[in-house]
Amino acid sequence: MILIKKIIRMVFKIKSFEEIADEWLEYKKISIKKSTYYNYMFIIEKYLKKNFSNFNIKNINNYNKFIEKLTTTLSPKTVRDIVNVLKAILKYYKEEYDCNFNYNYNKINIPKLEKSNITILNRKEKNKLEKYCLKVNTLKTLGVIICLNTGMRIGEICALKWENIDLVKGNIYVKKTLQRVYNQDEKNSKIIIDVPKTECSIRTIPIANKLYNILLPLKKQYDDNVFFLTRFSL
Repeated sequence: MILIKKIIRMVFKIKSFEEIADEWLEYKKISIKKSTYYNYMFIIEKYLKKNFSNFNIKNINNYNKFIEKLTTTLSPKTVRDIVNVLKAILKYYKEEYDCNFNYNYNKINIPKLEKSNITILNRKEKNKLEKYCLKVNTLKTLGVIICLNTGMRIGEICALKWENIDLVKGNIYVKKTLQRVYNQDEKNSKIIIDVPKTECSIRTIPIANKLYNILLPLKKQYDDNVFFLTRFSL
């Protein structure tokens, strides 16, 4: 049956959702970060193709039913990410292939994000956590101390090399971000080191005196090209 459907599509140039999704992903590849590309690939393979594979894209009309099913197991944020990719694929099809494809994107319901209260550590809690991290005294706990004293994101700290820590000028230079993503083609995860998402994220952070005193004896122990948290080098 699947083979017959494929032959029909080839003869009449009917596009399946799967074909359009692959085309859209290839189209987006040159303009997005690697981590974003693999995230889109994961969404398409795990959620969208699983539900719409081999369907004629023009005849799919059960989007909201699909989204409703997703909301029973996934967070609103994850569902919104999936829906945004779905909308982008449909928009790509309309613009590239069929100007008469008049599906109303507004009919695709997107779950509302619940506002959550962010708990911030007070000074006493921060000092207690720092004291514990110093007592444990590993590079990972020192990564927590850097986070507490600089506001760096976890991906930025993971990508931090000792060459980015300048104790002479008293600065930390944030230039890269590191992320582990799932490679759907190879069926495994891989490390992506890339530039931060925005230009503003590439920045210089002054090193506080407390942090300086912690880093000073450590920097002498490592080469500049070694990653701070893992001691590995590339």
